[in-house]
Parts: sequence; structure tokens; C-alpha cells
Amino acid sequence: MARFNSHVSFIQTHATNFPQRLAFKLPQFEIDDGKPHRKIIGWTEITYEKFYRDIVQCGGYWLQTLQCPPRSVIGLWDFVHLFGLTRAGLIPQVLNLRINSVEIATTYFKQSNIEHIIYAPTAPIDPLRDHFQTHEIIDIEQTYSQQGEFTVPELNEEDGNDTIFIYHTSGSTAGQPKLIPYLRRWIDGNSRKPLFGLPDGKETGIALNGVVHLSQFSISLQQFRNSACLVLVPWLDFTGEELVQIITECKANALYQLTPFLTAILQRAMTKKDLAAALQSLSFIPYGGGVCGENERRWAKENNVPIMNIYGGTEIGMAMMSGSDTTILHPLVYPGLVYEFRSLNPDDAKENDSNRLVEMVLAPSSLDCPHPSLCDPIDGYYHTRDVFQQVTPDGFKFRGRLEDFIKMKYGEACDTIYIETQVMLSCKDLVSACVVVGTGKPSPVLLVELLEDTVNPAPLKENIGKKVELINEDGFTHERIRPSDIIIVRSGSLPRTGKGTIKRAEAEQLFQQSIDVLFDE
Repeated sequence: MARFNSHVSFIQTHATNFPQRLAFKLPQFEIDDGKPHRKIIGWTEITYEKFYRDIVQCGGYWLQTLQCPPRSVIGLWDFVHLFGLTRAGLIPQVLNLRINSVEIATTYFKQSNIEHIIYAPTAPIDPLRDHFQTHEIIDIEQTYSQQGEFTVPELNEEDGNDTIFIYHTSGSTAGQPKLIPYLRRWIDGNSRKPLFGLPDGKETGIALNGVVHLSQFSISLQQFRNSACLVLVPWLDFTGEELVQIITECKANALYQLTPFLTAILQRAMTKKDLAAALQSLSFIPYGGGVCGENERRWAKENNVPIMNIYGGTEIGMAMMSGSDTTILHPLVYPGLVYEFRSLNPDDAKENDSNRLVEMVLAPSSLDCPHPSLCDPIDGYYHTRDVFQQVTPDGFKFRGRLEDFIKMKYGEACDTIYIETQVMLSCKDLVSACVVVGTGKPSPVLLVELLEDTVNPAPLKENIGKKVELINEDGFTHERIRPSDIIIVRSGSLPRTGKGTIKRAEAEQLFQQSIDVLFDE
């Protein structure tokens, strides 16, 4: 049978072929009164040889301590021992430390009949002791020196359908994380994706969450495949001075950031020449989680700062990447990646590419198609539920989630979030909240809460209507709101979630009678 590559097999290979090549650089901090301060005074270097030895020792320790059968699922409330547990042939089910609810943790771990949980010191573990056997993470170096060497079974990576580890979504509508099993073939498939701008064996600047956060796991796999060095810094909100220090001292050639943090960096670089020069020295600055502002994008392009927008997800890894125009994403092209873009509107065949709204779906045969439990039970495809506007044959602009669109009378898809955002921007002096409804109607309806309730809302409605007509100019015909299709509702009457988000379906049901009157129904 064919062997599948993984995060562990890459490290094992590099430990043999390039034992002294650096795998990580970790910051050393200034210590005051026994506590580390946010000031980097040096770097600890870890070679691939040492990293793999630590993985083996960590895995061997837990095999001996837990006495579990092979392929047992082990709860892991942290990421620190992920590599060691997978090397030992166990299946870590990881819970992100940002989720600190005991109730959610208990439910999450019980879904897999877990007996043992390994936890970070900051996890609120005490209430879980009644349900699981709990173990605090270990200091690998100290354990190795005190107890000697541990052993692990031979690495066997021949079955592509083996679950290697389990992660979770950020939380379903019920507030509970959904399990995402990662198969060996999925990890191998993501490791094969082309990642432009990362030369073999070069050091790469990256924030801590970028390495262990699963939304960027495919990028981390690329680095392990290329035997790159990861610079781990335990925060994302770099100051300009910190970032210059990191790039300069570590000779980094890339930087991974979430959009809000990159936006702040670019804004600072506009006035700080040393930061601008540091960013210009990089070969690759991918970012995800949205599009940078127009001013920041323009400045980066004019000043040769190589920013690049990426699209991906916890279930599929990285799947699309921009070129010089960071607003337009292009699907990754590699043998075995099978992406489809399915039209939302029934008459798209009659329209230009730039008018086509599509959902991205992955074929069951795609290298990065997730576990079958996450795929559609009828067609077997994974539906991302992400909607894009096709602007060229292979270029797409992200438009939102499928649930943010409503179907109009003739099946056309209406982008509610775009309309709502534009209304709030153009009518911020009048409107406190709004929601677009009108499923199955000829045109959408805007429900509006005013900043101040009034006994005579007609003049304000007319004012809002004029601004909505300007918004209509940029929308499709079926997305245009008639001024008469605006309904002023009492402040606070739109139903909301605990987070304050307006519940679209419930709002439509609550005001259904008023909506029907607009269309003589």
C-alpha cells in the first residue's frame, strides 16, 4: 500500500536527512520578579533532530502512563502534545484553550467516549475530574532527563482512512463545537497543495496560533514538508518595533497574519520606514479572515509589500489564493484537487461571469475533502456554504455565507448582508438596526429600527428610501429595495440572539403580515 505523508512523517524524515536544520525559533523573554515580560531578548533554536526526539519521548511517555490500546481517543485541552500523541498511535481530540466552558468541554469529550484528558495548567479542569481521568501536560526535557528514554511503535502510515486527530468548529448554532475528524489521506492531501513564495529550508516568521490553529494547518504542513523553520511568538498583535526585530533577527521571509492584525501593521508601516522596509524584505505575506481595506491594499501594492489573501476553512484547509489583486481569489490547482462552483441563481447561464453567484463545493474524490460525516449524505460532496461572485473564469470574490442569502420569487439569490451593511453605513445617523427579509417575494423588504422612535416616522422613512435607491445602483435587479418596501418597526422589536445578532427567519415570521401587505398577499 502507498504511504501517506503527515506532519509527523515529514519531521521524522528531516530529522534523518537534515538533523541540524532548524525547525523552530522560540523567543526568550525578559524576566522580572519571576514573571516573563513582553520583551524578546534572544532566541532558543530547536533542530529537526531534537524536535523529533521530543515527539518520540512525549509519545512514549503517554503510552506508558495511560496504558491505552492503540488508536484510543485521548482528550487534549491544548495543542502542546498533539505531535507526540499522534506519533504514539493515539488519536488526540483537541479542544482549543479559547473555549473555557466546562459544560462545553464535558459534552465535547464525551462524544467520543474519552477516558483520559491531558490538559494545560490554565484549563478549568477540576469539574471534569468526576467524568475523566485527568493528566497535566509534562515538561518533556525534564521527564526525559529524570526517567530516561521512552519507545514508540514503528510509524505506520499506510491506511488513508485512519483518523489521525479530531478537532472542532468554533461552535454550532446550539453553541456546541462540531467534531471534525482528520483522516490520514486528508493530511497528506493538504501537504501537497502548492504554496507559492516559500523556498525550501528557509526560515518563516509566524505567530504561535498560525502553527497550531487548524485553520492554517495546511500552511504548517507545507512548511514541515519544505523543512522550513517556524518562528513562534505567543501573540499576534505585534508592535512595529517587535515585528522589525523578529524579521531582522530571525531572517524571516514570510509572515502569516489574520486580516485585522495585518491591517494594523500596514497602517503603522505607512509612517514608519523601518517597518515598511522589513515588510518589503519578505517574499510572502499571506493573510486570511477577510479583505484588507482599500487604502492598505493600495499602499502595499504601490510599495512592493507582497500581501496575498488566502481562503480556507477548518474542514478543508487552504483552498484559494489571490494574486496581486487581493480582492479576487483563485482556486489552488494541483492534480487531485476537485473544486466545483455551483450557481445559486437558476438563470445564471444567461448572465455574464461577473453576475454569477456560486457556492464552493468539494468533490468526494478531492484530496482535501473532509471526513464523510461532514459531507452531504445524498451527493457525497462537501458544501462549504460559502458564496462567491465569479468575476473571471477562475477568479472569485467572497460574498458571504449561504445562510446570509435569501431566495426571491423566481429563485434568485439576494445578498442580505451586503444590503444591511450598506444601509448601516449610509444611514448611521438614522438607523440603529436593520434586517433584510422577503423570502419568495419579488423584491426584498427592509425592516428598520430607528435610532430614536418617533410618532411620525414617514419623513425618516422617505430619507432612508432615498439612500436605499443609491445603494440599489450597485445591486442586481432582484436585490433592489423599493422605498415602499421599508418597514419601520419599534426599537428593540427585532428578535436577537444572545450575541445581539438579529434572527432573520424569526423577524420575517414576526412581521409576515406587514410584509404580505406590501405585495397584496
